[in-house]
Amino acid sequence: MINCLRINNFRNYAYAKLDIPRAFKVVVLYGENGEGKTNILEAISLFFKPNGFRKAKYEDMINQNSDQKHWSITAEMNDITFSSGYVLNNSLGRRIYKIDDKLTKNPEGFQKNNYVLWMTYETDRLFLQSPSDRRAFIDMFCSVRNRNHTQNVRDYEKLIKERLKILKKYYDKEINEDVSTWLTIIENKISSLGIKVATERIGITDELEKYQLSNNVFFKFSNKMDGGLEAVILKNDRDSQSEVYLNELLNRRQKDYFSNSTTFGANRSDWIVFHEEKQISVEHCSAGEQKILLMGIFLSFVVKNIERDNRNLILLLDDVMAHLDHMHKLLFFKYVKDFIKDNDRVSVWISGTDKNLFDELREVSAFFKIFGGKAFLE
Repeated sequence: MINCLRINNFRNYAYAKLDIPRAFKVVVLYGENGEGKTNILEAISLFFKPNGFRKAKYEDMINQNSDQKHWSITAEMNDITFSSGYVLNNSLGRRIYKIDDKLTKNPEGFQKNNYVLWMTYETDRLFLQSPSDRRAFIDMFCSVRNRNHTQNVRDYEKLIKERLKILKKYYDKEINEDVSTWLTIIENKISSLGIKVATERIGITDELEKYQLSNNVFFKFSNKMDGGLEAVILKNDRDSQSEVYLNELLNRRQKDYFSNSTTFGANRSDWIVFHEEKQISVEHCSAGEQKILLMGIFLSFVVKNIERDNRNLILLLDDVMAHLDHMHKLLFFKYVKDFIKDNDRVSVWISGTDKNLFDELREVSAFFKIFGGKAFLE
């Protein structure tokens, strides 16, 4: 767990230091809206995901009230110090990771023994947002199972952008043999990565459904990744999958050129969730039902992963009490307590506007009031 967190020139923080008493595995951040609770949780997420759970640009994370063109986050965990930062110099930025003051190329040093999962207030609207937001939610789980998944998604997205640039530049002209060969090489890479990404997502959704929480409080659900590529994967063996995918990319060059988008692939998939008891798709459920379904799905993954993953888990829960009734709040707090009970590998960071919301966690939590760009330990 994190024993000390230092935030420098990040978002609304000039400098903040949170020393967490070793007796506590839960950290409660409370304060008014806009004081920076989410910023602290985002800072922690940057150790696991390059752009954090907000998927923001690095330069946008720099404190806007500072003349300095950098930010840094430092987390002391047992006997190891991890640092994550960014330096902007003459419009050129450099991402920085360190372990005990030694530079590393990426966050793999952190991910080797630690991982981070999160739910935020924005997750409440997940089923009303775009398919890309729902893919990102599933990709969070996938990145825990497969440390290459995040990079595979980023590489895939770069490749489809490169393909569209070529189509835009050459398609209104005659595509000669060299350009066609160039496109074919890129499309082969797209096919390979797209199948890896989609297959990983299918595996996670199958697991979520199989190991969903077996109680009467969280709704029973079914779910799937829905898209043309998923249909190809489920109907064909690996060799045939690649062949069909490549043919789709070839046959859709003209369509993709005119639409300026890649109309077939892992970038077109959507995560579909179905409320089994009501026999309706989740987007037709109430806000409260959607939250309960999502909470149950999230907790089911956490419970199963704690069993099978021996790395340290940091749970980030940003303003997750909204739309939860009293019964589900109590059950949620019970799960939090169960996660940390006799388990030194799990710690929880949770935020809200009112500290009284977390009375059930008072005995196991360190409470910080967030105010004026500072964190004050009670």
